[in-house]
Amino acid sequence: MNKVMHAVVLAVFAGACWLLSLILKLPSMVQPAMARLPSVPPGQAVLPAFTRVCMAVGPILLVALALLALGYCIYVWVSKAERAASWTGFLATTMSALVLVLLPSVVAIYIPLVDFLNRSTTAFPK
Repeated sequence: MNKVMHAVVLAVFAGACWLLSLILKLPSMVQPAMARLPSVPPGQAVLPAFTRVCMAVGPILLVALALLALGYCIYVWVSKAERAASWTGFLATTMSALVLVLLPSVVAIYIPLVDFLNRSTTAFPK
């Protein structure tokens, strides 16, 4: 049962990492729309530096975390330990790592979205 629960936690963690890496592509979809706004001067529709860093480092970090979790699961599945490793500790560790990557990513995603919304409302005078 313990090994099955490790597999379930690994599957959920890998799925969450995949979804987060897809979410990190959202700012690159907003940038072309921002360039078409009349309130944005040509050449000023660039993403903030923090967003660019998170978009570049985020997927690499998520792949590394998923591979690390897979390595630990393989270790648990193969080892013949007297006392089996608890799956709840694995769950807490993986979800904590996911939250630590998620929080800066959410900030990095919302910075260009808020900027786009602010600039799009100023495009049309009242």
